Amino acid sequence: MSSGLKVLHVAETVRGGIATYLNELHPHQSDSFGRGNVKYVVPSDHRSDLVNIEDDAVTTFARDGRNAVGLFRMLSATMHAVRQLRPDIIHLHSSFAGLVVRPVLWLTYRRSRIVYCPHGWAFGRETGRVSRAVTQFTERVLSKLTHRIVCISESEQVDAMRVGIAAKRLVLVHNGISKRRPALDASAAPWRSEKIKVLFIGRLDRQKGYDLLIEAARALGDTLDVRLIGASVVSKFRRSDLPANVSLLGWMNRNQIEAELDQADMVAIPSRWEAFGLVAIEAMRAAKPIIAFRIGALPEIVEDGVTGVLCDEVSPEKLVEGFQRATRLDLPAVGRAGYERFIRLYDIEQTHRTLNQVYADVPDMRETEAGQQTELQSDLQNNL
Repeated sequence: MSSGLKVLHVAETVRGGIATYLNELHPHQSDSFGRGNVKYVVPSDHRSDLVNIEDDAVTTFARDGRNAVGLFRMLSATMHAVRQLRPDIIHLHSSFAGLVVRPVLWLTYRRSRIVYCPHGWAFGRETGRVSRAVTQFTERVLSKLTHRIVCISESEQVDAMRVGIAAKRLVLVHNGISKRRPALDASAAPWRSEKIKVLFIGRLDRQKGYDLLIEAARALGDTLDVRLIGASVVSKFRRSDLPANVSLLGWMNRNQIEAELDQADMVAIPSRWEAFGLVAIEAMRAAKPIIAFRIGALPEIVEDGVTGVLCDEVSPEKLVEGFQRATRLDLPAVGRAGYERFIRLYDIEQTHRTLNQVYADVPDMRETEAGQQTELQSDLQNNL
């Protein structure tokens, strides 16, 4: 099943964790399935986030923010790529790709098998009760049009079953990254500070909790020196809000990020919700302790007091307490423990092998089409 398999990855946005996921996976899938058999549909303004992936493997679409026009362009680009590649597997990444592409594929092109990875359920985010109920219903209905749903953490899998998505469609595939760190950018500016050097890597959006970190840094001006790598994708970020001990570095390439990681004492992941948190395993690979909230998959990744510090409540105050606890730890030793855990659990080769098996185990469309139709009709009758 693996040799010659054609796979099309589709994402409405890749900036951040999805880009890392695809970049890490690509060389392994390309080797297994053959060059030219693994292709991508991504927004044109995020094309540069995919590194060492040939231009002829990437179809892009214009996107100006998250709106109906951008989603229609993504769909058009996807259908163009589908007609060209005629993929065996269409692997959709995140909610908007899943929402738009699944029903159209089901109506127009049933030869491919659909694999969907939400990278964090939309109903797990901060939304109103009605919005959450609508999202849960939508994901449950669309799951009937999906051969396999890849959950990247146990918490994501549990949340799916809790809202009624059939366990038989779900498969757990932990994220992984290469054991080899990318080269460090030799031109990186030295980070000299007598304080604890804390690094944040990610989107400056509400989900990622950067504002909570800024408030904690403001309260711990004599203790912390904070650098933020990233920029806003959804939210509007006001640079003027930064206290003196917080610096904004903007987006950086992988080599620049590794150089900053190398100089940091800790990595902060103050997310309000998080399906997995690839930054966590990147930090562990660099032997850096992590501070995070006890949410989503982060308690599966970070061992409190062993490989980092977990804060029990999502608030700046609890983050301050967490940093105060961290000052009493041997941070280099905690970082080394994180590295050992990373080597044991989060290797990309394991991710690739498991995902390859998922692709191989997806049943032929003809076997499941009748069952999908029956399930879909039943779910609509029960819920409408």
